[in-house]
Amino acid sequence: MHAILARPWLLDAALLEGVAHAAHERADLADPFAGGSGLLLAARLGYVVIARDDVGCGVSGLMPQMLLVRASADDPRWNLRVLHELAHGLLDDAHPHHGHADVWALTLALAIPGRAFRRHHDARHVPRWAVALRRLTSRAVSHG
Repeated sequence: MHAILARPWLLDAALLEGVAHAAHERADLADPFAGGSGLLLAARLGYVVIARDDVGCGVSGLMPQMLLVRASADDPRWNLRVLHELAHGLLDDAHPHHGHADVWALTLALAIPGRAFRRHHDARHVPRWAVALRRLTSRAVSHG
């Protein structure tokens, strides 16, 4: 994952943060770090999430507002997969010229929104490696 994020981003880091911020503002989640927050965020943004074992990691864009996400017995991994497919959907809709590094940067910003970044140590709703990578991507915004 670190290698993907190390590739050049096609979108500005601040723009990606803005997309995540706008999504969280629209969804108005009480706690973005709650278990299942990815499903709730997607639902509040009008997306339907369907768990499927027959997709790679997931698929977005086949049908508007529908995300097919590979099932997982691990709740934090499932939540991150949902957020990742949501990131694909949000970027496909608003910024079609983007790369996979942009999608992952947005995934991490959706998982740990900038307004709650001080609480990143509370993040148990996604794998710990995602929290560590979010720290790195947040530096891209502050140094951008």
